[in-house]
Amino acid sequence: MRPNKNEESVTRRDFLAGAAYGTVGLALGLNSACSEAGKDTAVSFDPVSMAKSLFRAENPVSRVVLVRDERALDADHNINAGVVAEMIDAAVKTLSGEKDAARAWQHYVRPQDTVGVKYTRCESVRVHTEQEVIDAIVARLADAGVAKERIQAADYGLRLKQCTALINVPTIKVHPLTGIAVSLKNYINFTGRESSYHHEGSVKLGEAWLLPDVQGKTRLIIVDALRPYFGPGPQVSPVHRWDYRGILAGTDPVAIDAISLAIAQAKRNLFKGEEWIISPPPTSIATADTVYHLGTSDPLKIQLIRQGWEKDALV
Repeated sequence: MRPNKNEESVTRRDFLAGAAYGTVGLALGLNSACSEAGKDTAVSFDPVSMAKSLFRAENPVSRVVLVRDERALDADHNINAGVVAEMIDAAVKTLSGEKDAARAWQHYVRPQDTVGVKYTRCESVRVHTEQEVIDAIVARLADAGVAKERIQAADYGLRLKQCTALINVPTIKVHPLTGIAVSLKNYINFTGRESSYHHEGSVKLGEAWLLPDVQGKTRLIIVDALRPYFGPGPQVSPVHRWDYRGILAGTDPVAIDAISLAIAQAKRNLFKGEEWIISPPPTSIATADTVYHLGTSDPLKIQLIRQGWEKDALV
């Protein structure tokens, strides 16, 4: 990806000051007086060992990388696969601290891993993970030394028992049953009883991450934020999809979903010219933090690192 003089690291204070924070904070039940412990602390990631346990650092500071590039889509929404691959490389390199893409991926997977790439092909709210995103991830796994026969890319049908590592590759969409659907909801079909979670904003979605064949296997989350959806459902209206031209990367699903929620809520407010609160409230994000201990939803403990195209970033 081309170097960008506007590359910047956005502090948690900046995130708190974002246009959508008030609404998002209410949705998550966040306390704006949370401690700033861990602020400006450098984080050393060891994702392989981190994935063996839950998110239990005493004062976690979760990093989320947002990369945007105006060239990712043309005026007709056609995807530039080469640019998207560059964006994913940039995000993973920044997250890992490596300058080489293959070495960056080796922070998250090993040649002996069997890797499941879990994308979304939801048949109700049809905002699918783009094939160009999936293809770029599969190619980089191969570059990192994972043999082709050890890479599975699917929505339904992943052989979870065989997988030693998972790459979560969701989209961002406002959802009529869960409030928002990003990385947490992307594992709902692993439960085999999706409808049982569609109550009270799917407050128990975090359970899917604790299943014996799932727990501790997620090494990396890469969100396809090229064309998110911010409107009502279940039918997707074209007027409520927009070309955000983004890729998000991180290792904390709760932080990823909190940032994604902020983006979607800000877009709704901008579209309507007033607060257009996401409903039902996406309570699964807060409970994934406080009940299931999968990550942090506290904005004071999320560091958003932005790179690339700045126009209408919304966070």
